[in-house]
Amino acid sequence: MYIVKEAEMLLLLSISTVLLSVSAQHNLTPFGKASQSSQFITARPTNAIHTPISNTFSFSHCSHTNIEKTAAWWMFQLSFGTAYITDITIYYREKFARRMDGFKLFVTNTSTIPPNGYLCYEDPDPGLPNITQTIPCNQLGQYVIYFDNKGSRENETRYDGPVVELCYVAINGCQKSFWGNNCGNKCSKNCIGRLCHPTNGSCVWGCNTKHCLNDICDIQTAVCTDGCKERRTGNYCNKYNIASDGLIVQTPSGSQRASLANDGNNKSCSKTKGLTVTFQVDLQKESIVTGVHINFGESTTREGNHTLYASNTSTSWKCGTILYKETSLPTEIHFYAVFRYLTYVPPVKKAISELEVCEIGIVGCPPSLYGPLCNQSCQGNCRGPCDLTTGQCIFGCSSGWSGDNCKQACQAGTYGKNCLETCSSNCLNLQCNAGNGECFEGCNDGWHGSDCKQKCPTGQFGRNCSEFCEGCISRTCDPRNGVCDNKTVCNTGYVYGKYCNITCNDGFYGSNCLKLCSSFCLYQPCNYGTGECIGGCVSGLEGFNCTQVSANKEDDSFILSTQIGLFSGGFLLGALVVTVVCILVLKKRQIRKKRGKKNATKKAQSDEKQQYDDVRMENVSTYQDLTEDSTSNEYDQINTAYINH
Repeated sequence: MYIVKEAEMLLLLSISTVLLSVSAQHNLTPFGKASQSSQFITARPTNAIHTPISNTFSFSHCSHTNIEKTAAWWMFQLSFGTAYITDITIYYREKFARRMDGFKLFVTNTSTIPPNGYLCYEDPDPGLPNITQTIPCNQLGQYVIYFDNKGSRENETRYDGPVVELCYVAINGCQKSFWGNNCGNKCSKNCIGRLCHPTNGSCVWGCNTKHCLNDICDIQTAVCTDGCKERRTGNYCNKYNIASDGLIVQTPSGSQRASLANDGNNKSCSKTKGLTVTFQVDLQKESIVTGVHINFGESTTREGNHTLYASNTSTSWKCGTILYKETSLPTEIHFYAVFRYLTYVPPVKKAISELEVCEIGIVGCPPSLYGPLCNQSCQGNCRGPCDLTTGQCIFGCSSGWSGDNCKQACQAGTYGKNCLETCSSNCLNLQCNAGNGECFEGCNDGWHGSDCKQKCPTGQFGRNCSEFCEGCISRTCDPRNGVCDNKTVCNTGYVYGKYCNITCNDGFYGSNCLKLCSSFCLYQPCNYGTGECIGGCVSGLEGFNCTQVSANKEDDSFILSTQIGLFSGGFLLGALVVTVVCILVLKKRQIRKKRGKKNATKKAQSDEKQQYDDVRMENVSTYQDLTEDSTSNEYDQINTAYINH
């Protein structure tokens, strides 16, 4: 922290003393009106607040009441209300000090007579008062009353009742809550009652420690010396600090962490140094900012340019707005800007920058709040932050609202920024969301999208474009009702009609469904458009519509047929040979049998020679017939069967 040296402090105090001695002389009598208990001839009460500044009496320059029986008074009322009155200067009528004897001077807040306010001065006994004197009061009030209820004696025999004869009166001080030369400075808000001494601005009733860290403030300056409590900043901790909820980053990271500059304590400081040093505060959201308070530590590089940037990104701060660029430290600067990131770049000295930040405060409000202490909420319909003083939506209204304070909802059928957009005529009931124009109940036939401003894509139609005109040529149809653009023909697989929405019956396909699906399809139906057998073909066939013999099936069939033919032929040939042999053996046995009978009975054979010859001829003929017929017929039948096979 930067510490003012003792010699510098003495110099400052001496300068302040000179300035205060000058600024204390601020006459308040031009700001009010004078009155008195009565008026003698033309000596009006207002004469006492106008020049010349003198004790010389005249009815045109001095005030003069009648000689009263009980009390005489002169009163001045401030027109702006109460003031802190430091002192009052009086010029009474020359040579009449005896009539001034025993007077009283009051500062009050009412015009009650006798006065019941603060008694600044009462002329003491014994002796006569000075006819010119300045009386210190240091009191807050609205009325100054010169009061005399004592009267005086001209001699032992003559008594004069109370009377007031003022030739000039000056009332010095400042209106409440102001101080300094011509009362041009405001008292600190941290002064209790915001009342400070007109000469030096010190708090008359003490300083308010409510928001001061450790409840400590300087009685003379009202400054919170140790720092501020949470979300407060400024010398008097009377401003809202939006940096309290921000993130602070310093580059390089340094020997003392950056967050120490955001803890409210003036005695704990972040510290870093390097070739290039930056100190950045992220407010989290874009906010309206009116000023910055920075408390630097003593190790901070001071010589050179100190620069403050405002930006809305953390990396492009060099392209942002320059809020401050001076050779002096930016301890307190005022501006009006809207941003998210505040970046401070210190000067470089001998290739090294050193930075020590004990506390940083950024004056403003979060985007949704306004007021001196950000305790009032912006209208919920504001677009962006609202004015910090009035709460007006200075960046306009959110979609769906209008008016100065964005309290007027869009009328039915309108939406958007300032309600300037009209709901789509394609909304089903012409009503839409006032914020984004979304149609409440969907779209009329032929339209889609949240705001129903998009026509149905090609090939779609109907409510929310949920139906398809697949059968129409080129898939083009009326987006509202689905009538084909070309109503004379349809795509293959559909029965001709204006909608082309009836597919072929099972077993039919092609243009207008006039073709029959192949009977060799493994499953029915075939593709309505092309006739393709969707599930494949029966065994042995292939092709688009199963009309081609499978090449693999033909080879397999030939080999199998050859094998079966050879086996069958061999079997039949063997059977034929066996049959012939059996027949021949049987016939041979019959012949032998007959020959045996012949040798045994030759006589019988001789006697019956003629009969035997007949029989033999008959048998031979029978044998030949049998042999020829049986062998030839069976063989021919077998051969024919084999060939046919």
